[in-house]
Amino acid sequence: MEQTVLNEDAVLLEVMEARWRKIKISQVRDKSSYWHGAFTENGNGKPYEGLTSSDALLSLTVSLYAHPGSAYHRDAGLLRVICDQIGFLRRAQLPSGCISLHNCNIDSPPDTGFAVHFTALCLHVLEKMDDPAVKEPCTELRLFLQRTIPGLMAGGIHTPNHRWVLCGALALLYELFGDERLRERADRFLAEGLDINPDGEWTERSNAIYNAVCSIFLYQTARVFGYDDLYEPIARNLRMMQYMLHPRSEIATEYSSRQDRGEIMRLNASYYVAFRLMADRNADPLFHSFAREALLTLQAGGEALLYRMFLPKAMNAVLPLQPLPDRYEVFLNRERTAPVTGTIPYQRTAFHAGSPLIRYRQGELSVTVIAGQPEFLYLQFGQARLLGVRLALGWFGVAGTPFAAIRQTGDHAYELSMELEGSYRDALEEDAVSQTDPLHFAESIPLRIKTNVTVLPVRVGIRLDPAGVDLHYRVEAGTPPLFAQAVYAFASEGSLEGPDLAPIHAHASWLKSGHLIYSCGEDWITVDGGAFQHGFEALRNDGLDPGVQSAAVNYLTPLEATVRIRCGKADT
Repeated sequence: MEQTVLNEDAVLLEVMEARWRKIKISQVRDKSSYWHGAFTENGNGKPYEGLTSSDALLSLTVSLYAHPGSAYHRDAGLLRVICDQIGFLRRAQLPSGCISLHNCNIDSPPDTGFAVHFTALCLHVLEKMDDPAVKEPCTELRLFLQRTIPGLMAGGIHTPNHRWVLCGALALLYELFGDERLRERADRFLAEGLDINPDGEWTERSNAIYNAVCSIFLYQTARVFGYDDLYEPIARNLRMMQYMLHPRSEIATEYSSRQDRGEIMRLNASYYVAFRLMADRNADPLFHSFAREALLTLQAGGEALLYRMFLPKAMNAVLPLQPLPDRYEVFLNRERTAPVTGTIPYQRTAFHAGSPLIRYRQGELSVTVIAGQPEFLYLQFGQARLLGVRLALGWFGVAGTPFAAIRQTGDHAYELSMELEGSYRDALEEDAVSQTDPLHFAESIPLRIKTNVTVLPVRVGIRLDPAGVDLHYRVEAGTPPLFAQAVYAFASEGSLEGPDLAPIHAHASWLKSGHLIYSCGEDWITVDGGAFQHGFEALRNDGLDPGVQSAAVNYLTPLEATVRIRCGKADT
């Protein structure tokens, strides 16, 4: 790949100056308002999501003020904006030393950790300026940071990544204040061990957001405390990302456990920073190439420019560029099964489990095969997106079947499997009656012996092809016949057509026979394998999502059916 000389600061400044021109009128100027100094969302009076976004905006304004190439370099008006932002942070800080994510997490150590990250970087960058005008905001920032220490020393977490956020924040505070208690506090979280598996997945499986968060905060922990062993898991996760891009550099979010799930998201400023830092650390052209891709797709650059000013050497490693992989077939977590259950009560999703996963890419075609959730297949060709395929069954309310296992059956061939068990429960034994309350029936279920136990094996064969995917459904059930339904959910922005599509609702149709064509722009996906063996619109406990375009294929068991999915462009 030809090395293109690119002024990365200039790219970031162009993005940031355009954003600042758009939002600068949104700062709250009313000094009597609690929100004085914060920003409203799109100028509509609704504050941004609490303080995390407010101090992220501080990273925007401080970067523009401090960078010599900025049109706002040492601008007195912008400095007043910064002082008001810091005033808001100081005013919103609680007696504990923590801040709140105002619409969600109150008196929150983790959100305070995010705030420490941005404000510590801002303080370093402003102090490097040797500008008398920034003495007061630096004093206020330092005071804000110092007052977070009690809250982070005593405060807890509620998601896996929060541990590493707190560790990184504690490291940055240690760098400023030298308090050994901060290192000891970080060591307590690190002693739990990192929640990353051999294939590079964090337990939250959040490719678009929390991968980069974990990378950056653990990098700061390693850098400040000298914990070099933390760099390897960071690199392992970032290396996994070479298999997690759809066409147009859209990140695979279809199996996330967090707020990025199902969202169209691209590499952002956090990824730019993480890949840039680790490209320098590992002298890795792949990481450098990912950083370049992130630079060209990010929409907010404050964090990125802060890092370029704070750690200029590490953020400017000169390495060759190479094309990002777009042809591969990888089977992640192949030795594991997803902790979903086929027995009543069902556990139908297992987002945090490192469940088996296949990623297949052939240029414009991108496929994800997923265990541990009812939607077992995602397929994208260019702009055309088949968001999910599920096999629903009229079997004790299971609805969309979650598959526990994936095994490879041949070249480019795999099988998803689940053993479903249906049963009833007997009368309580005499000695169990005294242990239960008649008003709390559910609590008695584990004490009741199973009766009428029936087992149903469910299988879906998958064959990957450069032009699409073949599916083979197999459900072996005899008397009575069971109702089954395969549901194909397409993104709402395209159009769905076919001679044998029969409308159910405005957003859903039956594919009674033959094939359908889904088109978006010049890209298309066909599904060939319609059937109409019963008239249910949706099976019990399932539903046809009004936010997508669904095509339902109705079967009776015993079921053995092959469906052919193919993709292409309008001119081919």
